[in-house]
Amino acid sequence: MTQIDLVRRNTPDFDLRAVRILDRALSRQPAQGLMPGLPFVEALGRHGLSEAIVLAALRPAFFLTDDAIDTSDAVETDPLLLDLVTRNAALLIRAAAGVGRVDLIHHATLPYAGTGFLIEDTLAVTNRHVALVFAERLRTGYGMRPGRFGAAMEARLDYHGFAGRTSHSRAEVVEVLYIARDDEPDFAFLRVAPQAEAVPLQIMGTPLARDRAPVAAIGYPAEDGTRNDPNLMGRIFRGTYGVKRLAPGFVTDSIDSGVTLLADYSSLGGNSGSPVVSLEDGRVVGLHFAGRFMDSNHAVAADVLEAARREVIRRLPGTALPGEAPTSPAVTFDDRNGYDAGFLGTGDLLVPLPGLGGWRAAPVTGADDGVLRYRNFSVIQSADRRLPLVTAVNIDGAQSRMLKRRGEWRLDGRLHPDHQIGNELYRRNPLDRGHMVRRRDPGWGEHAQQAEEDTFHYTNCAPQHEDLNQKDWLGLEDDILGAAETRGFRLSVLTGPVFRDSDRRLVLQDGARDVAIPEEFWKIAVMIDAETGKLSATGYVLSQGRMIRRLVESAFVYGRYKAYQVPLALIAAETGLDFGALPAADPLVDGPAEAAGLRAHPVDGPGNLLLRRRPTSS
Repeated sequence: MTQIDLVRRNTPDFDLRAVRILDRALSRQPAQGLMPGLPFVEALGRHGLSEAIVLAALRPAFFLTDDAIDTSDAVETDPLLLDLVTRNAALLIRAAAGVGRVDLIHHATLPYAGTGFLIEDTLAVTNRHVALVFAERLRTGYGMRPGRFGAAMEARLDYHGFAGRTSHSRAEVVEVLYIARDDEPDFAFLRVAPQAEAVPLQIMGTPLARDRAPVAAIGYPAEDGTRNDPNLMGRIFRGTYGVKRLAPGFVTDSIDSGVTLLADYSSLGGNSGSPVVSLEDGRVVGLHFAGRFMDSNHAVAADVLEAARREVIRRLPGTALPGEAPTSPAVTFDDRNGYDAGFLGTGDLLVPLPGLGGWRAAPVTGADDGVLRYRNFSVIQSADRRLPLVTAVNIDGAQSRMLKRRGEWRLDGRLHPDHQIGNELYRRNPLDRGHMVRRRDPGWGEHAQQAEEDTFHYTNCAPQHEDLNQKDWLGLEDDILGAAETRGFRLSVLTGPVFRDSDRRLVLQDGARDVAIPEEFWKIAVMIDAETGKLSATGYVLSQGRMIRRLVESAFVYGRYKAYQVPLALIAAETGLDFGALPAADPLVDGPAEAAGLRAHPVDGPGNLLLRRRPTSS
């Protein structure tokens, strides 16, 4: 691969003519600050090809100190941007506290490589091309490149770097956790030593929706006369470089299906790895990595960065996401009420948990019946499949509360690890953790928040493909509760996977190869018919079929995802579970002699739910 090919592959938005000129210059002077074997693309920032001034006016680069933003050249600032910077100075200064210059030790020529910033107490992010200046990929992990006099290079984050001031707020880079591949966005994650003065920045975890969003890049621009006009650069940056700056601007567009944001803030070499933060709330909306003079600057979108952060941390041995304890202690559940079979009433209105037939429940500490009781719902875990066999929840629509999503996925300490599966099932593949009891369903009454948080246990989830559209499936409970036939807005809902011997296993999935992936899911919703005062029990199946065929050892035989209302007798036959008298309360059954397993119809909204038995003709 030629140098130009390498540049085109890694940085497709660079000006190719300028790259060719620089390539020829470097080929004549190969020792110009480049370490032997250092990939050519990594030197581009040093020579001004990775950052850019976009507008000649109205886009200053303010000096930052511990407690102030110097807006003395405000006469050249867009009034809206100046107002936001001034009004939100406190939160922007706080965000800037976690931004550091990536200083180098034992590098032959470079004092620093770019910018990095904290996203957790000891986790920092920068660009791939910044990390590759001092680190390299090895067969197993990453290591530091050799530096001067045979010593390995070192790197650290200098969180100050203010003009005319010596910094005493530094953190060593103690480990390189991940450097993105060439076909991935330009990011790298570093573990750094803790530093009390540095505050992690908050990443915006959803795509930026607003057009022309006001933002600012916070970083350490370096003198860069090769790529930018020297007179313009001198006027904007006032002849001072390598110090912390806040450069406001607007997001102008997005490309690469939203992976890359374009913006018009001012940047120079040294800004690589800068956070692009919202001027309205200080959250990170992007990771700056490149630019084109008088055109645009480029940043990896924050939701992509957040997804990468979570995936990288999950891959680390012995680590977990912040706040995600590996296991909830058994004593945590001592006060949980669990699913109530008499929630709808007594006698003929009881809805007990189904009989397990030939299935074996995983043993539960403190529960001889093998039932995991949570707040307002229960789970029976399959001992053989390591996934929930049955979940059952009581829903009180009249007391339902809309709560913010809170909860981290955990294992349950009442089960042996051999009978449950954690995050190892969901790494490096498009499988999502599919709630069996959806988060909102048990969230009612005085313990609503606790109930919702209980749903974030791996015992309450099963693998579902990320492309599976669960809109109609997840809304079934709401549709039934809103129906006129429902008495008291109460439901009892049973849910689970359809386990078959033919279910395939993931390939090349360490720690999860023994877990077979279910192809379909079932749900039974039970209510009291407001007119008759009797139970009405409706059954549903969700098939994801061929959507996950590429993840398994061979293709599935089922078709594309669809939700169907089906007879309960069919669910009983397919699952091997015993639902007692419930099939007789199924409105799809016109009479006891009917072959109930042969009829089903698609569900795409409340309009075609059959919740009441058809009247029989005389």
